[in-house]
Amino acid sequence: MFLFEKLILAHLIADFVLQFEELYQLKVRRLLGHLLHVFIHGAVMIILAFPYLDNPLVLLYITFLVFEHLLQDLIKYRLTQKFPTKQFIYYTLDQILHFVVLGFVLFFPVASETRPFPGPVPLNELYQDPVITRFFIFFILLTFAANYTLNSFYRSYVKGSRPLHWITSPEMAITILERSVIASVIIFAPSLSWILLSLTVGALRIPLRSLRHFKDFLISAGYTLALTAVFMVLAL
Repeated sequence: MFLFEKLILAHLIADFVLQFEELYQLKVRRLLGHLLHVFIHGAVMIILAFPYLDNPLVLLYITFLVFEHLLQDLIKYRLTQKFPTKQFIYYTLDQILHFVVLGFVLFFPVASETRPFPGPVPLNELYQDPVITRFFIFFILLTFAANYTLNSFYRSYVKGSRPLHWITSPEMAITILERSVIASVIIFAPSLSWILLSLTVGALRIPLRSLRHFKDFLISAGYTLALTAVFMVLAL
């Protein structure tokens, strides 16, 4: 599972954290955006799987993942442009397929090895700790991935939603902060009073007129509560 979790983390970093708004828009307009996106994917996977690159099979597998990701993205964007009302379905199937293909690494004997990362001891300890890897996976699912997921859902099913609903820079920053605060309280101070108090972080939306949607905040908070509960049961 060790290498699999590293590749999952690499996928989430490249697909969500490093897919900034400008790159997202470039992908919509030009092939260059897709090429830059999969280049970032390959680079992040090489970094996180670096201790395993002496195995030719792993290096070949990462190369396969890059080209497979490009093909899959091109198909998804073509379908999304042709059938925009089904964007959420394509988005969900796309992510499921990515995880399934990443799961092929579990058939590699080397995938079960916990190899050290070359460098300072503190860096290696961080790299080898599975809880830290799972925490970063959880954090990206909680923050950046949540915004892209909700954007896709809104564009498919919510009338009157903005094309960049949930993924403009101000909205991304505010929602990431509010979900991080709520999740931190649930994990580190799990009492009803503190959790209720953490919900006041929604007041950060008030100065920004376009974000004053109570329904959006409830969805964001509900997503946080559900995902954090799953994380605490499965990963901690």
